[in-house]
Amino acid sequence: MLKSVFKAPDEFTAITIREMLAANNIESIVRRFETTWLDGLPKVLKGYWGEVLVTDEDWAEAGECVRDFLKATEKGSGLDDLDQPPDEA
Repeated sequence: MLKSVFKAPDEFTAITIREMLAANNIESIVRRFETTWLDGLPKVLKGYWGEVLVTDEDWAEAGECVRDFLKATEKGSGLDDLDQPPDEA
């Protein structure tokens, strides 16, 4: 099963994250919500352009890679878009 590891604000960021994960031997895919005929409506409704998805097995490691990558670029820009694990009670 695939899980979202990052909510991407745009296609460029999604592809950048996907390629960074690939460089760390983590397979991922980009699921976009934008379509040309809706002209931005999905992004307005969801709040983001698309998601980067990874397997359950890779999710924790991928999250660390994304977090480290975002911290190293743009002073952590995008950290709020990193999907967090649910709170464990």
